[in-house]
Amino acid sequence: MTLCELLTYLDRESGYPVLDGDCEETIRKAAAGSHKDVLAGRIVAAIAGSVDTATATAPILRAQATTALGPLRLKAMRDDVTGDELRRMERTVHAIDGAFNDEALAARGS
Repeated sequence: MTLCELLTYLDRESGYPVLDGDCEETIRKAAAGSHKDVLAGRIVAAIAGSVDTATATAPILRAQATTALGPLRLKAMRDDVTGDELRRMERTVHAIDGAFNDEALAARGS
């Protein structure tokens, strides 16, 4: 799966907007801290930072994406963070699993 495929899936399936323009623009904005949604920008920046070259066509593995979110997930679990942020993180993690599960099922013709 490419980084763009994952971001597009997250945008469609997580219940929250992830993309801010096309994939390349979203990655650039996230890295610069100018994504239209602060939390989505942090999520994109973390995921994009887990690949060798943060481009839309960069391949990404499930482990890279979920591990990259570890620090953000821990932060979202603190008592002083809103329930919405925790909910968004959990939905994002579930959507990442869904993206890779769908890819695996498609490869098996299921």
